[in-house]
Amino acid sequence: MFKPTTFMRVLTAVVMSGSVAFSAQAADRISDFSLIDHNGKFFQLSRHADMDAVVLFALDDSRDTRRTAEELKDVMEQFADQKVVFYMLDSGADANRDALQAVAKKADITLPILMDESQLVAEELGLARIGDIAVIDAKSKTVVYRGALDDRYAEGSKARRASTHYVADAITALIAGQEVAVADVASNGELIKFALPAADAISYAKDIVPILEERCVSCHQEGGIAPFAMSNHQMVQGWSPMIREVLYTKRMPPGQIDSQYVNDFHNVNHITVAESQKLVQWIDGGAKNNDSSDPLAQFRPELKKWNYGEPDMVIAVPEQQIPATGVQDYRNLQVPLNLDKDVWVKAVEFVPGDTTVLHHIIAFAYGPDGMSEFEILNQGIGLGAYAPGNAINTYPENSGFPLKAGGGLLLQMHYTTSGKETSDASEIGLYLWDEPPARQVLGGSAADLEINVPPNSTKEMVATKKFRKDSYLTMLGPHMHYRGYDANFKLVYPDGRTEEILNVPNYQFNWQKVYDFKEPKYIPSGTEMVFTGTFDNTEMNPFNPDASQTLSWGEQTWQEMFFGFFRYVEADASN
Repeated sequence: MFKPTTFMRVLTAVVMSGSVAFSAQAADRISDFSLIDHNGKFFQLSRHADMDAVVLFALDDSRDTRRTAEELKDVMEQFADQKVVFYMLDSGADANRDALQAVAKKADITLPILMDESQLVAEELGLARIGDIAVIDAKSKTVVYRGALDDRYAEGSKARRASTHYVADAITALIAGQEVAVADVASNGELIKFALPAADAISYAKDIVPILEERCVSCHQEGGIAPFAMSNHQMVQGWSPMIREVLYTKRMPPGQIDSQYVNDFHNVNHITVAESQKLVQWIDGGAKNNDSSDPLAQFRPELKKWNYGEPDMVIAVPEQQIPATGVQDYRNLQVPLNLDKDVWVKAVEFVPGDTTVLHHIIAFAYGPDGMSEFEILNQGIGLGAYAPGNAINTYPENSGFPLKAGGGLLLQMHYTTSGKETSDASEIGLYLWDEPPARQVLGGSAADLEINVPPNSTKEMVATKKFRKDSYLTMLGPHMHYRGYDANFKLVYPDGRTEEILNVPNYQFNWQKVYDFKEPKYIPSGTEMVFTGTFDNTEMNPFNPDASQTLSWGEQTWQEMFFGFFRYVEADASN
């Protein structure tokens, strides 16, 4: 994927390990796993399958670790022109981006530091001590060496100079397709202080079920959007290898964002470190129910049609016939609302008809004089948008979207065929203010339509938008297609100060989320929003329809888009 350099490489997303693993011995196959590094970038082992070796070094903020890390650079130089990538791994229970950025600056570390807050990866790799190094066969996901950098760092060693270079020898053998002569050497580092719960101490009824009810069952229920229902212990136990895999690779919960920002937005899909530890340890212990009851079998959440409450207005989208196969152009439906007076919308909810074919709906508004292309383009995502994982669109307190008497909605409908003929009859619920609110919701985007990504390559793109008036930012929504890899929003203030406000390390096209601020963010006039994203047009991207194609802008999913949508209200309510 990303071309390796001497000191840095960024990595990425997806694939199932096939079996549950515990602490790895050398030559043991390990699970696919994903982690976030100290710069907020996403790593996934399976997306390094085009490499010969992935090398992970367990570090902390100590002089011995910094010295070993400095000497590791010699090994990196030795393999700079080979298909070998190097990463640091922090498995401290209190790992966080700010602390690790300080460590990296202090020690002049330019490698990505992967944050293993749950300690699950270090345990499975068998990294027991600070300074341990794991050499992984990237193609087979096998640990071929684990332990000291060389004999000088081996347990009990008094050597002043290295005579046997374990890590370098293991990498050399791996590249040559030879057996690694020495596979395990205990290092002299401090023991990693693991804080993982024991499997036999985890109660299914008291520990596991509450997590599933809080994080999973809203989708994993009968009639829900998930592919199976977590209706009882037997179902969960049967699906437990899959549950473990999607936790390990951060595929679930869907649409995850950088943990630094989970408290800044409403309704963020999230699972805590402690919850992940309990689930994985319980699954590794056999996913047993040793309790006398199965509370999950008694839990039956109400499957609501309208999750935001009963709408003030329900708009039936004209039924659409979808053929079994073929490319479907966007359908733009003009739907009059027959309003006899102006109204103000405070929230919008979409109920999709057939989720197997409906990709998205964007609801724009037009007035009594008909549609104006300029007005439509300046609405951002209009009143709101539906895509999987994003059905409810809300606005900040005392603000709304105006609908004019005699006007209506322009609905942009995007369908993809499923292999069988079907029809889609979606609905839109509008929730209205009783009195006009103080502020009007406005929208826009930082966008770039000039997309050109060559075959089998990656490319970072940047788009900007400047705020001309003092405003409050209320929502962010990145949008790319199958090659979208990550997304990031920053603000550059008039005084030159830069602030990151949202990071989406593992952008997932199948979950088109928008993120509503709990507290609208004040934006002084002259502030520039910077939307950054990466396209992965390589074979290592498991979602890529065709890595041999040059990417360009287009409406269809196998083409690409680059939009950083946002909503805002102006600070002066009189404007």
